[in-house]
Parts: sequence; structure tokens; C-alpha cells
Amino acid sequence: MEACEPRMCGNLSIAYPFWISDLHPSYCGYSNLEIDCQGRKPVLVDSYERSYYLKHVFYENNSFVAISSIFENAIGGCYIPEFNVSIGLGPFEISKTNKVLLFFYDCTNLQPPSADYLHVTCNTNQSQSANDSFVRLYETDKYAPGDLLSNCTISKRPVLGWNAQPVNKYMSLMKDGYLLELKVASCTDCKASNGVCGFNTSTHAFMCICSNGTTYPVSCPMYFKKGSGIFAAVLFSLACFVFIFKLHRFYTFSRQYNQLKKIQQSLGMYGSLAPKSRLVAVKILHNSTSNVEQFLNEVASISRTSHVNVVSLLGFCFEGPKQALVYEYMPNGSLDRYIYPDATTILGWEKLYEIAVGIARGLEYLHQGCNTHIVHFDIKPQNILLDEDFRPKIADFGLAKLCPPKESIISMAEMRGTIGFIAPEVFSRNFGVVSTKSDVYGYGMMLLEIVGGRRNVKQSVDNLSGEYFPHWIYHRLLEGGEIQIGDVTPATEEIARKMALVGLWCIQTLPSNRPSMGRVIEMLERDLYDLDLPPKPYLDSAPGSRTLPTGCTCTTSSATQYPPMLSLGNRAIDQ
Repeated sequence: MEACEPRMCGNLSIAYPFWISDLHPSYCGYSNLEIDCQGRKPVLVDSYERSYYLKHVFYENNSFVAISSIFENAIGGCYIPEFNVSIGLGPFEISKTNKVLLFFYDCTNLQPPSADYLHVTCNTNQSQSANDSFVRLYETDKYAPGDLLSNCTISKRPVLGWNAQPVNKYMSLMKDGYLLELKVASCTDCKASNGVCGFNTSTHAFMCICSNGTTYPVSCPMYFKKGSGIFAAVLFSLACFVFIFKLHRFYTFSRQYNQLKKIQQSLGMYGSLAPKSRLVAVKILHNSTSNVEQFLNEVASISRTSHVNVVSLLGFCFEGPKQALVYEYMPNGSLDRYIYPDATTILGWEKLYEIAVGIARGLEYLHQGCNTHIVHFDIKPQNILLDEDFRPKIADFGLAKLCPPKESIISMAEMRGTIGFIAPEVFSRNFGVVSTKSDVYGYGMMLLEIVGGRRNVKQSVDNLSGEYFPHWIYHRLLEGGEIQIGDVTPATEEIARKMALVGLWCIQTLPSNRPSMGRVIEMLERDLYDLDLPPKPYLDSAPGSRTLPTGCTCTTSSATQYPPMLSLGNRAIDQ
């Protein structure tokens, strides 16, 4: 059994369903998931010309990021692939969460139909046909035939694609790799029975290897469990039952507790794969009914996620009255450190725009990309963490709520969120139903704070005279006034105005008038002059309190009065 223990290859721990050819017996993993660790790089042997290697492995949800070494040898940092991805015949497939880069070459006409196509000239050893090419990024591989250049040869590459304007950095996108989903048998039941997961090369099927060397198709029988293991399991079960009885008022937690046990078993697959010699962030919760609920919410929700703009949960534990959550360490802290007047570090508008788009992509993933949709309910600058490259990651899922994929309306018995970022329908159902649109509202308020806080960084501004801040921004946009101060350029002014416009759309009072997060991303990536000024949000409040009126009923009838619509181009006002 020890022969199949995880082994390190470079800084990556390799275990079932993978196996290292000169460190593991072949039965420790799938035969076509063999890893060659020459040069401290985990190369996937059964890949095209052995050119693909593993960058990350997410054992908890059976996926991994693969990178082609072809791009590392590209001359001048430029490479135009003239063939589609070929990854071998292993038990995996390209994840549909990837974006797609399309390359057009051998073009007879070097003028693309729009600015969405990047003209690339490479001085490489490739064929002359590849020297004049076009690149375009697509959100999925379901692009419209009309978008394709008919006078070119086409090849495509999947990419993770988190950049705000990724087509300008297509080489770095390809070097970041793309996500592959493993189609392998689960190791959870085998691990829970003190077995070791393996692969029968004769029957080409999963096998669980027990302590006496016998194998079973799923898990080891009960009598193979060691006495100490049984004692520990009994103690753990007793602790869990005491834990549940203390939460008898929270009858809805029974289902979450079952989920927690499954998560515990799933994370048990890590074994000695726990991170070594790395910084982590530990969140300690002391015993109280609210903190227990927060602990269960975070574990049940974030353990289902895997996205570059969502913080990763590395592990968790609870002992007596304390619970601990272990997260990846984010060296640049939270976003609020950089957008308010007392900030010691000032981020440029281009970086703030990239952060805004990254947060939007993370929220879109939570709302649509998970097996179970997740509503965060506490989107604000303090809950956005920044890694070493200032890439944003959504954190703090203590107030999150899970929503089955086929349901869009959430039932809640209590209010969730932070004052100033809570959507009106969370206060009162008279405004509409609670849904993913409630996160859109919080995101919009955060965008406005980014714009307003950035404006106050270097010098003071005119007194707002008690005017509700979103209304102040709205009036500035309506009148064509500046919404930023300092080193104003046309480019930075356009970024600020676009972010403000999208923020105002997101905080529309009625949920049905707010865009989805997918639509928000599309609006942020469009030209400023293609966006319209939304109706003025008609819920007013004193600055700082932002309380909502009670007892009012909102409708969407034709009697509702909105201010004029205004396009920010040279177009007439539509009355």
C-alpha cells in the first residue's frame, strides 16, 4: 500500500489517478495517466508528442490544468498554432469552462471585419502562411459561423482566459494552459475504508487495495479497518452528533451536515498531499450559533468551486468550540486597501478595470458555472482578495446560499449582507424575489465605490451636500461632467465612466431591470459609446445609512416614471 503514496514532482504532488513511472507501480493509477518526472516537470506521457505537462491538479473535483511546452520555445515570444489541440486518449476531456482562442491564417484578405480580430505578425520558423495571422477570443466554443473569417484557415486553442483584454496577450494565455476534466472512478469510499486507490491493468477498472493486499471494486470490507481507525471514527461520530444536537434550532442544518461529511471524506483524498512549505490564511471561528452556520456555509459552498477568481479552500477542521478554515494566502490583501482616500498604494485605472472584470467573471461562475448555483450575498471590497499579481478572488462565503441549477428563486428567512450593499428585495419581498440578481446589486455598489473612492485618493473634491452618492454619479454622467480628478486622460476617463454606467445598471431597484453577470461582462468589454445611461435608481437615502423605505410596493407598470435615457455618444436624448 505504501508503494502508492503520493510523490512530489517539482512542486506538484502526484497521486491517484496519476502515477509517476519510475516512483510508482503501474497499478497506482490509470495506465494512460502516467507521469514522467524528468527535469522536475510532470510530463503527461500519453499526450501528443509528450509535450503536455501538469501545472495544477484539483483532486477534490477531478480536474487539472495542462500546459504545452511548445509555447515555451516560441521564437520571439510569438507562436501561431496551425493545428487544433491534440491531448491523447486519456480519461479526460477539455472543460467547457475554458475560453477559446481562434487563429486565422493563410488569409487572402488581411483586413478583418472588426477590431475584435488582432492582427499578428510573427517572425518565426513556421511556414510563411503563418506570418500574417489574426487572433480572436471567444467566450465558449459555440461561436456564430458568421463571426469566422471565410478566407482563412482556422485552428483553435482552449485557454483559461481571465485577462480583461486577453487577445492582446494571447501568448501568455496559452502559456497559462487550460482546464481538463478527469473521467475516473471516485476514490472517496476506498479511502474511507482505509484502502488505497488503484487501477487494474488487466480488467481496465478501478480497484481498492486493502491492507492485506487483496483488492475490491469499490472499498475494503469493514474488518480491514484498523482498531485505532475505528476508535477515531467513533470519537469523530460522537463529536459530530454532539455538534448537531447543539444546533437543534437550525433544523435546516441536517442536510448541510450530510454535505459536510461528504466533503470531509472527499478532502480525505489529500492524505499527505497537504501543501508543504507554503503560506496559508487561516480563519478561526469561535463557537456560536451564527459562526457555526457561517462555517457550514463556507465549507458547503466554496468546496464546490474551482475558478481563478474564487479563493481556494485548502482544508478545514473543528475541535471543541473552535472551527478553522484554511485558505490560499493572498499577499496583497483586500481591495478596500487600494480604493479609499487613505490608500498607501494607488492602482491605475487599467488595473482597477481588470479587477472589476475579474470579479464579474468569478460571480458569473458562481451563478452559472457550478453544479449547484451559489449566491454570495456579501459582495463588497473587503471580501475581494488580491494575489501577487493583483488578480482578484472572491472570498468569505459565510453568508452564501446554495441554489439548485433548475431553480432561480431563493427562499430566505433572514436578511443577509452588509448595509450599503444589500439589494432592496433582501430587505422586503415587495421589491421582487431574491436571486442571483441580489449579488449583481452588491457588485454594482462596489463598482461605484471603486469609481468614487479612486476619485478621492489624491485630493479633496467638492462637497456632495448630503446627496446620495449613486445619484451624484448619475447627475455627473447625465450632465457630461468629470467623475475623476487627477491625471485625467481620455482613456482613464472612459474607463471610469464605463464602470460607473455599468454600476448604475447593476443597482436598479427592481431585480428584473438589472443585467445578469454574463451581461455585465459583455457591457464592460464594449465601447463606452455603445452603452446607455440607465434610469435613475429611485430609492433614496441619507449618506452612510442607506436605509430603505418600508411598506412600499414597487411595480413595473407603465405608470412608473423614469428620467430620460441618454446615450453618451453624439446621439439625441430619447424622451
